[in-house]
Amino acid sequence: MFKVDFRQPISDINSMLLIEKRLQQLIYAFGILLFSLSIVVNSNAADLAKYASSDLSVLYLFEDEKEIDWPTIYYLNDNFGAAIHLVYLIEKPDYSSSLTEVENKEIYLHRIGLPDSEPSSFKMLFADLFKTRYPDIVIFDERSNKSLYKAFRSELKKIQPSQNNLFNILKFYEYAAEDKNPENNNSVVLNSREFYNRYKDRIQLEVPQLFANYEILVDKFDRIRKYNLVQSNLPNSENENNFIGGITDFRLLSIIDSILVDGPMKKTIAGQAKKYSAFFKSSLYSFGKSKVDNIVAGFREMRYLRQHARVNSQHPEYNAYIEDLYQKAERATLALVGINWDGKIVLRDSPQGTRLKFIASISVDGPKEVEVNSILFHPYWDSVDVALNDSIIQIQPHQSYVKEFLIESDRSYLEAQNPDSLAFSVEIMYGQIPLRFTNKIPVWKKPELHVNLEPNFYFVKPFPEVDIDKVVANLNVKVIISKPYDYTGMAKIEFTTPMGLYAGAYRQDIQLTAGTLNETIRIPFTISNLFELGTQLQIVHLKIDNAIVASDTSKVRIASCNISDTRKIGFLPDEDGKLEDILSMTDAAYRPLTDRTLVKGDLEAYDVIVIGTNSFRKYDSFSKLK
Repeated sequence: MFKVDFRQPISDINSMLLIEKRLQQLIYAFGILLFSLSIVVNSNAADLAKYASSDLSVLYLFEDEKEIDWPTIYYLNDNFGAAIHLVYLIEKPDYSSSLTEVENKEIYLHRIGLPDSEPSSFKMLFADLFKTRYPDIVIFDERSNKSLYKAFRSELKKIQPSQNNLFNILKFYEYAAEDKNPENNNSVVLNSREFYNRYKDRIQLEVPQLFANYEILVDKFDRIRKYNLVQSNLPNSENENNFIGGITDFRLLSIIDSILVDGPMKKTIAGQAKKYSAFFKSSLYSFGKSKVDNIVAGFREMRYLRQHARVNSQHPEYNAYIEDLYQKAERATLALVGINWDGKIVLRDSPQGTRLKFIASISVDGPKEVEVNSILFHPYWDSVDVALNDSIIQIQPHQSYVKEFLIESDRSYLEAQNPDSLAFSVEIMYGQIPLRFTNKIPVWKKPELHVNLEPNFYFVKPFPEVDIDKVVANLNVKVIISKPYDYTGMAKIEFTTPMGLYAGAYRQDIQLTAGTLNETIRIPFTISNLFELGTQLQIVHLKIDNAIVASDTSKVRIASCNISDTRKIGFLPDEDGKLEDILSMTDAAYRPLTDRTLVKGDLEAYDVIVIGTNSFRKYDSFSKLK
């Protein structure tokens, strides 16, 4: 660092040259700073353009979130623009599915509950998970001993490629924890530490969006990772030493060629697809105005492709594919040209009835002036669009435009819970190029809340038959509400029981406050002799504004279990804690064992030692027992 004091006289030419040199250094350093800032600002737009230039999809099946190979996932997402679908399975009485995503980064987390591992359950799962397309690559993170995961792997590998599908599963890879075949030429070997250092900032910023309070265990990435190719549906699968070997990362042109009939229309659509692909690919290697021009020109071609698909195509998978590309291209265009288009709705009561207020917000962070030609409202109950503004609006660079619009409509429409219930669009002139962006706002958005009953099963000892209604057991169940850290609001619990099972007093109205991730309510219940044989269900509903947002089911049944209270039982807990739940429902005297107990304790003091599923993984001394 240096300072120049212009108040001091310059005595010789050397001093002048020295000052001039340092000023040039200062200007150069300032230029480098501005260039660095521009890279940071446009990095998100570059990522979005990469996603819009790729149609690769990867399914990653995991059992333990702590074992997820994040460096490999981010390598596929960043290097190839692949969409990553993380899949976690859990046994539940009824089928359930929830989706969480890293915003604008094409990384999705699917939490799926399955009642069993029967083929009918997986048929329902596949219909939900692959409703728009199949992934190109499937990666199995670990070899699991759970029957649910084994069955899922088996059923997934049975899916055969079909010429009727635009996309098929082409490769199955499996993490090789123990390399039993080091000479395998069909393996992918990656340096986890190198990729973790490369994507560390993204991992630390984005993973908590999927898993709250997630702890990144850096030590797990300090080794070489190897994935073996366990099945390939490609015609030539030898020496497949990289994930996408033999797979084209962008298949728009080949898809159009396969589904459209030869003729002038196909030639036109293929030409637009070529232009879109060329413009977006060029944007990845251009900067400044050239990059903006490429993105905008490519988006214009995508608008034509989308319009054609909506009007002329009867192919659902193709329509979904074009719509997905359009959404990616739109996000990339908005980010790069610096247009932030958003809106929110407010319902207001008035003497004339419920009024809908739409607050439109448009800001321009790019280098060009933007001209807003129209702001339109698209009611889902009508085919006629409603123009909200009556004049052209000009927005200068680094300026914003915010305005409120009142909309008259029937209240029954406004109470709809359709996620696309209210759609607004803005038509913009960017230079000489027209752009149109749409914003869909649900009237009522379902919050990201979950509810679970713990434990999710109970068994009661048989009781003698009597002619009167008599309480034979007193029990309780915990209701656990999971929510985002910053969520706040009023929720209501509804607990439904079968005949002969009666719930005691419990809190029904729950105030959820920010700063916590869970809320626990304990519900006491009693079982009388009117309780029927067989498996009965108790159900909990979580309601927000009288709308059910989450549910869970627990099984209760009468079952005989005779374990003397004099019998001493030691146990190694299983992963889900089910073993301890079962023991707590008996008269048995039981005690959980620690790793130190296995080494130093008197194990002969126990009549029985019960080993929970996969518990040996958590006890280092387990393998040393004799």
